[in-house]
Amino acid sequence: MTDYECILLAGIPNAPSVYAPTVNPDLAKQRQKQVMNKMIEYGYLTEKEADRIVRQK
Repeated sequence: MTDYECILLAGIPNAPSVYAPTVNPDLAKQRQKQVMNKMIEYGYLTEKEADRIVRQK
């Protein structure tokens, strides 16, 4: 799996019926951005790494 996919999946357990990409791709992407922003905030990712991940889709 790519980092992009892993971050997408990391946001699903919060509300699987809502954030599943197969059910609601737009909400899944919004949640993915939230997860990525929190990872940046807590020092797990840098802005540069996050940009690279978004480009690798």
